[in-house]
Amino acid sequence: MPRRRATLIVARRLDAMGEGSNSYLKPYLTLCQEAGLSTRLLFAPRRSFGNRAWARLHPDFAARVDSVDWPQTIRLGDVWISLSPEVWVRCFRRAGAEALRRLRRKTKISHPSALGVELSERETRDVARRASAEPIDLLTVEYSSLGPLLDRIDAAKRIVFLHDLFSLRAKSFQEAGLEPDHAAITVEQEAERCSAADVLIHASCTELAQFRPMLASAKHIWMRPEVIAVREKGDPSAAPHGVFLGSQHAGNIAALAFLRERVWPRVRAQVPDAELWIAGSICARIEPAAARAEGLRLLGRVDDLAVLGGKQAVGLAPMLLGSGIPIKVADYLALGMPVAVTPHVLAPFGNALEGLVREAATEAEYPNEICKILTSDKIRQEMSIRSSEVSARLSNEVVLSEVADHAFEWRSKSSKSPRNMSEYRQS
Repeated sequence: MPRRRATLIVARRLDAMGEGSNSYLKPYLTLCQEAGLSTRLLFAPRRSFGNRAWARLHPDFAARVDSVDWPQTIRLGDVWISLSPEVWVRCFRRAGAEALRRLRRKTKISHPSALGVELSERETRDVARRASAEPIDLLTVEYSSLGPLLDRIDAAKRIVFLHDLFSLRAKSFQEAGLEPDHAAITVEQEAERCSAADVLIHASCTELAQFRPMLASAKHIWMRPEVIAVREKGDPSAAPHGVFLGSQHAGNIAALAFLRERVWPRVRAQVPDAELWIAGSICARIEPAAARAEGLRLLGRVDDLAVLGGKQAVGLAPMLLGSGIPIKVADYLALGMPVAVTPHVLAPFGNALEGLVREAATEAEYPNEICKILTSDKIRQEMSIRSSEVSARLSNEVVLSEVADHAFEWRSKSSKSPRNMSEYRQS
């Protein structure tokens, strides 16, 4: 029997695994493999390059797909180079803008992001035509910004894979008094983008609950984050300390600023010698002199996260902007750490992690909760032991069942809904 054909369409670079969104995309592709699908990874030809004109595909993604389709490119070894003048012009403009930012010492101001912006009509047509060149049993598009493609491509089952709802993400930024780092839309607009989907896969129970009433006829599934497989290598003789892992994006930047300004000084007032170990590219935002004064240990990039784990390391996951933090909780637990979070961080997990994590009642109580864990060997030991339950609690059998389902019959896009997305935009 021939293998069923799956196509995953993306519009971003996939050359690094440090991003939180890739912590969901990689296991999704793994589940497609386990379901016996032959998967084609299709890149939007121009948007996917971001602000460069060349890109690599991370080996973890390459190993989980049967083919990579990146139109309007030439491949040299493991590098895809764009043949689009539009991409090269954007690349040079970005290089010039970056040079000006450095000259003006404005390097901490973020560049405008295309995250959440729909593809242009021309690129939408290009992607739809390329995708339709071969039959598709399971079509998945990443983010609501690619949802409008579903109406233009024949497939037996259509899925929108939602790492974030841009409408709710924007709201969390605005409530914090910040400008969203992506295109802001309303929840109604975001739902309309996804109106042709049979299934919506969410990375958050909270977002699922808020979005389901908007698209009640579609099936909504929670995609649990992948639990990293590690053997703890942390030093059991190390003094108890906090740990914060992070790349440089708005959610992590806000969380780290909160730790440095409002949490860690209060922790050190109670536990004077306490250190906060910081790993990942976000270390570049901290001056070494400031780190020494604040009791921070800057580790930079850590290739083997297992060395950070164990009961002496307390994983810290405060969330201010509703983005980029919940995935840390799963990573910390997988590393055998006790974990302390601010209010609402566990909401995206529903009740799946109940009893495994200490959640402060208020942000003001967060430093005290951390101190209780740092100063009690018994609490740290018990929490570290219980952390081993995380793999079973975050199983993705439901998602596997959905992508392995053979029940859908082939149908044309005209049978999907009474009006397609282009008709909606004209109404």
